[in-house]
Amino acid sequence: MRKVLKKWGWYKVFAKGNGFKVKLLYLKPFGKTSLQRHKFRSEIWMFLDSQKVKTAEKHQWHQLNNPSNKGLRLIEVQIGICQERDIERQRK
Repeated sequence: MRKVLKKWGWYKVFAKGNGFKVKLLYLKPFGKTSLQRHKFRSEIWMFLDSQKVKTAEKHQWHQLNNPSNKGLRLIEVQIGICQERDIERQRK
């Protein structure tokens, strides 16, 4: 498993197959992802420390945000066509 570093933290891909991908994500304290949406996949996030679940359907704008001074760990499950290039970011 390769760790992919991002401005907001990092992720590792645990599993992938036809129509799905599973990642472990870590958001740094006060980190946040870009505001984005996907045409070809939906996403489900399971927050490991709080056991909360959040979803984003295809075409729905979403952003992960960690307002805490502690790191945030979550599992992301992508369902559909799971390609990193399927990200439309909202421009500022």
